[in-house]
Amino acid sequence: MRKILKMMTLGDIILIILIVILSIGATLAIPWILAGGDGEAEVVVTLRGENIHRFPLLESGHEEIPFDFEVEGQQYTGVLEMQDGAVRLQRLPEEILPLGIHRDMGWISTTYEVIVALPIQMTVTIERAEAEVHDDYDIIVH
Repeated sequence: MRKILKMMTLGDIILIILIVILSIGATLAIPWILAGGDGEAEVVVTLRGENIHRFPLLESGHEEIPFDFEVEGQQYTGVLEMQDGAVRLQRLPEEILPLGIHRDMGWISTTYEVIVALPIQMTVTIERAEAEVHDDYDIIVH
C-alpha cells in the first residue's frame, strides 16, 4: 500500500477524489432525473405489454379503485389502493398468482418505480405528462 501511495502524485489523488465525488453525485441524481414531467400523474396498469387501464393519481385522500382484466379467458378483478400521491396493488387471486410478491412491493409514488405481477405479466406504473409548452414564437426581436 505504501508503494502505491509513494508512486501517486498530487494530481492522481485529486483525480481519484474527483471521480468518486462525481460517481456518488450521479448515483444520487439519477432518480431525480428519471422522475421527469411535472404535469398530471396517472396510474397505468399494463397486462402483457398492453395498457389496459389509466387512472388519475389521487394526490390527497384515500380511494380503492377496482379494475377488470382477463387472463386465459377468465375474468378477474384487481384493486388499486391510492393514498396521498402513492398507489399499491392489492393481492390478486391466488389461482393466477400463487405468491403475493406484487402485494409485498408496497407503495409507489414516482415514475421510476414499478409494481410487477410476473406470472401474468402485469405492471403498475406512474406516468407524468409533460407540462404544456406554448411554442408559438421561437424568438422575440426588439
